[in-house]
Amino acid sequence: MSLTAKYIEKQYIDNLINYKYSGGDNSILYRFVINPFCNWFVNYLPKWLAPNIVTVSGFFFNLFNLILTTYYSGWKGGQDLPSWVPIACALAYTTYIIFDYTDGKQARRLNASSPLGLLVDHGTDACTTFYIVIVAGSLTYATEIYQYLLYYLPITLTFFLNTWEEYYVGELVLPEINGIAEGTLFTDIVFIMSALYGKKFYWKEIELFGKIKLKMNDLTMISVFIAGSLFSIKSIFGVLKKVKSKKIFDALRTILIYPLFALAILSVSFLNDSVIVKEYPKFLILTFGFQFAKMMGILQLSHILGSPYKIYQPVFLIPLFALIIHSFVYYFYSYSLLISIDSLIISVFIWNFFSWAHFVYFCSDEICEILNIKRFSLGKRYNSRPSYEEIKSKNK
Repeated sequence: MSLTAKYIEKQYIDNLINYKYSGGDNSILYRFVINPFCNWFVNYLPKWLAPNIVTVSGFFFNLFNLILTTYYSGWKGGQDLPSWVPIACALAYTTYIIFDYTDGKQARRLNASSPLGLLVDHGTDACTTFYIVIVAGSLTYATEIYQYLLYYLPITLTFFLNTWEEYYVGELVLPEINGIAEGTLFTDIVFIMSALYGKKFYWKEIELFGKIKLKMNDLTMISVFIAGSLFSIKSIFGVLKKVKSKKIFDALRTILIYPLFALAILSVSFLNDSVIVKEYPKFLILTFGFQFAKMMGILQLSHILGSPYKIYQPVFLIPLFALIIHSFVYYFYSYSLLISIDSLIISVFIWNFFSWAHFVYFCSDEICEILNIKRFSLGKRYNSRPSYEEIKSKNK
């Protein structure tokens, strides 16, 4: 993909202009706690504050948590943490969630809702999937790649399938218990337990059925894995129930990118003798995290445009197949192709990061150009052109 590649084709511009979000959250915690609080909180935000600033501010709270926990626990994890670190992380993560729920309310309050706002919101959420895994892994004193993956795979699978459901059904309605609202409460409890009891709690062994010995952090991760799997099943049945039989094959073809993504990260983790996997598991999560974030960005953009999900392209497939082929060759023949697995992981990280950054910058720039809006401030991008609301009203 060149630096000038277009993400929005001309035939889908009208769909972008006329897009209207449809969705809801039936969560018990959201309806009775989060929503009332955010409805109160939004009234204290200044009216000059653009909704996307609210969204990105939440992003930086997560980035703060990532830097803080990695600084104190290292890239592998397992080091003792000051008791104030989990408390700070709980407060920062809760603030991110409040901002995540409030940005849309600020947009409606200012009549500044736009497809760009939805894309920015989902983009920061996609990045949160790897931020929260690294932070939670640090605070539960995880040290092995399988522990981080027990967090990462169910979280990304649920996020992928929720967005996939929205793409095919046209809306996303979260159930009474879901991984965002109730997941926040669970996450904060995990963080607080880390502050109160530290490593001795999460490394404590528990014997199950008189045979299996697991640490408390393993049990925490298994709980996340089970919950994420259950949430994922809901989305699959939601699509199969509403999608016409002619589109089921297309829906299943689209979903295959995630098993390929999971195969790549699993093969790298368990079929190689990688120093990064053993000593820097958080870096591996970051490597795949940026690729996942772009996968979700393209899927969300496809939903907004009503266009095909063009994910099976070289920019996605080359790094995945390179890692899979290298891993299987090494596992069966103890031979590295051209470069070592660690050099390949670093190369893929650079590839994925810049591919994601390319999408974030150029796709948002295209949307701003078409809708005549600014990324992080209110008002028109070009004073001589109609505003987004004027463009939208003319196209109805």
